[in-house]
Amino acid sequence: MGRLAEGDHAPDFDLSSTEDAVLMLRDEVPRSAVLLYFFADPADERVRRDLSAMAARRDDFGRLGLKVMGISPAKMDGLKAAQHELGLPFPLLVDDRGFSRSYGVDASDDETPEPALVLVDRGQKVLWVGNPAPAFEQAASGILGRLKSLPSATANYPRSVINRLVDRWVN
Repeated sequence: MGRLAEGDHAPDFDLSSTEDAVLMLRDEVPRSAVLLYFFADPADERVRRDLSAMAARRDDFGRLGLKVMGISPAKMDGLKAAQHELGLPFPLLVDDRGFSRSYGVDASDDETPEPALVLVDRGQKVLWVGNPAPAFEQAASGILGRLKSLPSATANYPRSVINRLVDRWVN
């Protein structure tokens, strides 16, 4: 599949997270915009700088109603270690089924892809995409500008999501 462009529908996913839960894009977007950061190696210095820079913007993102998720094919142990070492206030997700390809992020066996950033609005539409992404600090102003242009978040949480969450808690 080709790379996503602004205005495209963001493909859904369900991935295991470092928060010991399965997260689905369709459950997150009704509540907030979502910034997806696709990366290969959590030990890579560029990736660690980007993740740390995103963590430092936590307050800005919170005010603008943005949730950050990092997505990587790395093993869960490595992702949990990176999250702990960097003090990340957002989940990292294991892409063990190749969902990244549906976002146009892929690599052959002999190369590591550059990180990619995709900003998704509450309607699950792509608002901004960097693939490959510039360093997060360079991309931040464009991302924050797009977030500021969004209407305020709705207080209503879809009943279908509530039912699904309640069912998980009960079972």
